[in-house]
Amino acid sequence: MAILSKYKLDEYQYGVHVQKGDQLYMMSEKKIYFGKWITRRKEAIIIIEMSETIAERQALFYLEVNGHDNIIRTLGYVENSLNLTIFIQEYAPQGDLADCLMDNQLNITVPILVEMFTQVADAMSYIASKKIVHGDLGCRNVLVFQLDSSEKKNNLVKITDFGLARWIDHPESNENELDVPIRYCAPEILRNNCHSNYSEKSDVYSMGVLIWEALSNSEIPYSSVADDKEVSRMKLNNNKLTKPRSCDDKLWNLMKNCWHNNSSDRPTFEQIKERLSNMKVSDNRDLRSSVSFHELPVHYEYELNVDIAMHNLLNGQFGRTYEAEWISREERSIVLIVMEEEPSEYEALFYTNFNRHDHILHTFGFVGNNRGLILLLQERAPYGNLQVLLRNGHYQPSQFVLITIFLQIVEAMIYVISKGIVHGNLCCANVLVFQMDPSQPTKNLVKLANFGLAHKNDPSFVDDRRLPIPVRYCALEILRSAGQSNYSELSDVYSMGVLMWEACSKGKVPYESSITNSEVRQRKLNDEKLPEPFMCDPQIWSIMEECWLNEPTIRYNFQEMKKRFSDISPDSIQTYKYELNVNVKQKRSLNGNNGKFYEGDWIPKKGPPIILIVMDEETAEQEASFYMKFNSHPHIVHTFGFVKNDLQLIMLLQERAPYGDLQTLLQAGTLDPSGKVLVAIFLQIIEAMIYIASQDTVHGDLRCMNVLVFEMDSSDPTKNLVKLTNFSMACPIGHHVSNKRMTDDLMQYYAPEIRQNENKPKYSELSDVYSMGVLMWQACSKGTIPYGRDTKDGEIQQRKSNKGKLSQPKQCQNKLWEIILDCLHSQLESQYNFAQVKTRLINIQKE
Repeated sequence: MAILSKYKLDEYQYGVHVQKGDQLYMMSEKKIYFGKWITRRKEAIIIIEMSETIAERQALFYLEVNGHDNIIRTLGYVENSLNLTIFIQEYAPQGDLADCLMDNQLNITVPILVEMFTQVADAMSYIASKKIVHGDLGCRNVLVFQLDSSEKKNNLVKITDFGLARWIDHPESNENELDVPIRYCAPEILRNNCHSNYSEKSDVYSMGVLIWEALSNSEIPYSSVADDKEVSRMKLNNNKLTKPRSCDDKLWNLMKNCWHNNSSDRPTFEQIKERLSNMKVSDNRDLRSSVSFHELPVHYEYELNVDIAMHNLLNGQFGRTYEAEWISREERSIVLIVMEEEPSEYEALFYTNFNRHDHILHTFGFVGNNRGLILLLQERAPYGNLQVLLRNGHYQPSQFVLITIFLQIVEAMIYVISKGIVHGNLCCANVLVFQMDPSQPTKNLVKLANFGLAHKNDPSFVDDRRLPIPVRYCALEILRSAGQSNYSELSDVYSMGVLMWEACSKGKVPYESSITNSEVRQRKLNDEKLPEPFMCDPQIWSIMEECWLNEPTIRYNFQEMKKRFSDISPDSIQTYKYELNVNVKQKRSLNGNNGKFYEGDWIPKKGPPIILIVMDEETAEQEASFYMKFNSHPHIVHTFGFVKNDLQLIMLLQERAPYGDLQTLLQAGTLDPSGKVLVAIFLQIIEAMIYIASQDTVHGDLRCMNVLVFEMDSSDPTKNLVKLTNFSMACPIGHHVSNKRMTDDLMQYYAPEIRQNENKPKYSELSDVYSMGVLMWQACSKGTIPYGRDTKDGEIQQRKSNKGKLSQPKQCQNKLWEIILDCLHSQLESQYNFAQVKTRLINIQKE
């Protein structure tokens, strides 16, 4: 990278000095990994790999401010031949400040926070002196390196993430395309997002919001409002954030100074730093809780070592769980829970008042003991919790059995809600299994457990207990309030939807690709929903989706959910239509490009020819739904359905193309189509693409290899039949591109906007139109791989960005070449859609 020569940065090599560990974070064109020194260096590190495009925007900011004590340090770079900029940076063991505050596990006092604010202000003063605007100040972009509750000076934080940064004196042409953090940015930016409104003072406004966020336990600004556009309107109408509970007046005055509507009236960062350095604050937050705690009994119904014997430690989901047994009576199996503190008034209701519900775990009561422990006596579930059973494959319930389980949980929740309480932590780990049968619905019994996060059923009630937040399961309104308010029946309905997703996904962790709570929270607040579970019945999926509506008031309540589930009949549940060695037979292996392909045969024999595709679950989840969705189109490969088998494999049954794929046929010269035949083939592919686009979907991988040939004749256009296959890259229109799915062998076919837009690039119909242009070029070039001599992503990208055009194939007539060139146009507004390309091809066909 050219800019590295300006800065004295140490050079390292993979395999010699450092090695890459697990992936920590990923977005388009930027990946972050855990790193490890091979040399004797000991400091913890991360490795950031950036494409040339994103490095040109971001890397220089890191280097320009490198070396300040409160800005993330870049320790060196890794030389490579991939045209990547690879930085080695220090790793923050405590994560970011938003994570620390949200987890509620560490005692971060107000004096410690003021020390952190001082450090941030010092860093921001330095950044401002470099004529740089950070553009994205918030607790999520403050990394915590040292945390010491006993000595405030021993705490250390550093600013990171220059993804939205800009130079004050050097505006860039694409700056207005960057995201605006609406809840944090200054009102002048909302009023007019132009370069002149970005300044040190716009960052000062965000600093005030950062202070408010930290003092509010990482609550999202304007948390009661779901819609960012409404937040923007509120801010432009001068609706300010309200004073945090028990906030020191000096801090509140500083925040208000940062939020002056007139930017010139706001303090500078140097002034903020000075005020914070001299600010004397005490940790005067009101420690009295808004929630009372259950008073333990004076006389216990059960006594340890008199009525109950306590044995080995078990793996409990809350507190510490021990095996236990009755000493002198015959009763159901039991466990003892060692609780860390007295239960809240809401949790205690489950143990004292809610004991008679069939689907709520039975609690016998508290157990007296001379060890100073709070012991809770509960019945024991013989099979453990639902999450573990699903994950280890010991329980593989049918769809209708899952519905039975969901109904039992919903019944329990209807009862809980009737008592004015919400559970607060609905997930498969808190569902205990007492009876299980994967195929017989009536032979299953589950019970709801773990009420440690129970809350009052009142979204306006402020619960200040600083409890852990189940970030992966909780509703968006809970995330926005950092778990302090917005609890209602409808927030539990949201969590019920995630529980259902988890159960239908064999116990998979929601948002499993994200390690930190902060990243999960950001993904959810960016409206990223969980994907449809593999082979999930559409009726169940529909209920799930409606649990996750952003506006709580339009979600179903539990009574309505119960009716929805009760209305599903067993006959309407999707089941296997085909079974291995009953309807179909698996024969020899074929050479396939996706999954494992086998010859198939009907039992008894009947047409048409078939293949069996064995897929792993990840591939099946991505592709199978698209195959089934587009099954009826004459130019998309026909999929008969899934095949039940005793091998526990995912098998898909499809029609077989007698001639294989178009690329192989063209390269081998087996098919040498005339110009008219090529146009006929292109029209069939475009018919399929028009249908796919009408379903708000992009194919994402248009190339000759993914066109199957069922009939062929090199000279007669009417005697050719092709069908589109391979939906491994398919996704909804507008979907963000994931680097995980963008492989080097596809770079030749991608539209420029997919690779060039560092800020959440998205697929569209026009990105498929571009790929269609490359496909047509490839077909006219007898199957030649485009940019075939360029093997690396960077080389292909450089050639495209340098306007390296594909040349006109020798046998491609001029009018067809004009259409191909228009498909390959780099400006989206100049491209044709598929319907327009179809019209132009038909005109050629008529000539």
